Amino acid sequence: MAGYDAASTPVVLPRPELGPVMSSSDPVYNAGAPFHACNGAGPDCDTPGFDPILLPDPSALIGRWVRSPKKFVGWDTYMEFFGLKDDKALQETEEPQEHIILAFSKDKLRINHRLCWRDGLDCEYTVPIDGTFQPVPPAMVARASSSWKVNDLASWEHAWDNGDGNPLHRGLRTQQKLCIGGTNYALRYWRSLIRANEMRINVEVTYADTGKYAVHTQRFFNKIAVEPVYAIACLPSNQDVKQVAAKIVASAVATQSGRGVRLVVLPHACNMPAGGGWTEAEPFPSAGRSSGPFLSAVREAARDASLWIVCGVTLRAGSTEPAEGPKLLRGVALIGADGWLHGVHTDMAPEAAYLAGTGDWPATQRARPRGVYDTELGRIAVCAAAPDKAGLEELAGMGAELVVVPPDSCSSQSGASVVLANSEDLLPHKGYTRYELCGPEPMAQKAGGKAWSLVVASMSGKDFQAVATSI
Repeated sequence: MAGYDAASTPVVLPRPELGPVMSSSDPVYNAGAPFHACNGAGPDCDTPGFDPILLPDPSALIGRWVRSPKKFVGWDTYMEFFGLKDDKALQETEEPQEHIILAFSKDKLRINHRLCWRDGLDCEYTVPIDGTFQPVPPAMVARASSSWKVNDLASWEHAWDNGDGNPLHRGLRTQQKLCIGGTNYALRYWRSLIRANEMRINVEVTYADTGKYAVHTQRFFNKIAVEPVYAIACLPSNQDVKQVAAKIVASAVATQSGRGVRLVVLPHACNMPAGGGWTEAEPFPSAGRSSGPFLSAVREAARDASLWIVCGVTLRAGSTEPAEGPKLLRGVALIGADGWLHGVHTDMAPEAAYLAGTGDWPATQRARPRGVYDTELGRIAVCAAAPDKAGLEELAGMGAELVVVPPDSCSSQSGASVVLANSEDLLPHKGYTRYELCGPEPMAQKAGGKAWSLVVASMSGKDFQAVATSI
């Protein structure tokens, strides 16, 4: 990453008392679904969990690893342990998290830890894999939730673990001490490569004084590269959802300026018939990502076509129709190529026919008037109207690479090609913090360098265009 001076001297912290690891004879532990999901240990090697059969070249790990929002074992129980239930637990479960592995060896791991819902947080650091306790990067602690929030010591350790007979304990182990309600716990998680493009994170919390079971879960990360060059197609409005879906599926073979379409944009209120009101509008989605009939059909089409969708959608204001005043929200939905609903932006300053929205949903910690989403098409922001200069500066500060604005209407299909800037050539955005190791002091940013650049995709006249803009 350009734009940084040399770092300060690394710090090694005292080792806290963590107690023994979870015993495989613990009856609660060995009765749980995460324990039964794993049978047999992988081959012996110097880097347990990352054996040379699956990983003949360590450099194959370098790249973007994305936490699955849908694949997990026991996460609901884990969330309850940290005091999160219902919608808050679901939103925490679904929060995007990425690990961009920049360098990997037996001795150390360099990573960019990305949490885009937290003001576009990018935190680059190196963990020595040597059993020493290092600071948890302060930029991450400052935006903590669940286990991070209660780690008052803000330190962790990374080391290789052969499992001592427990296959779930084979891998790159991270451990740290937690204190919750005056009780000391040990949080441990083991990374292991279970497919060439998939990692399992086995997470266990034990009582630090006894090593007894507290809670156990597993999450999974998949390696998915970013496509920096592609095309966007903006489709005409159509009140028939079946025709909308058919046009989306047909766009799977479309090109624009010689580049394959990867993102489809649908205009505002494309779900609304002429004269439609609250009854015809789409119910607001819920955590867990259930959605109404229109968005569900669009999501299915996105999955069938393997295309990303930015969809203008009119939403109901509330679960019951208000007796008076505005009854509708002006929204924009972002849907992944697998049909996953990543988020909905509601216009905070709409015309009088609409109720003022709150910005981006979901949000785990605090309101997100403007938000960004990490995707295989870059870090995307969706907006109901073209942002002004201050709005673009705010999105650039969160590392947005593409800003998409649906048109009010679209009479014929048009599109544009997109070329994302190489962020390695630019000054880091406001939400980017870089450490030589894990902290405590960040590396100083140099003066000068190329300004952050993003692409704004919106309607200009009768044509949908994608314009590169430096901020």
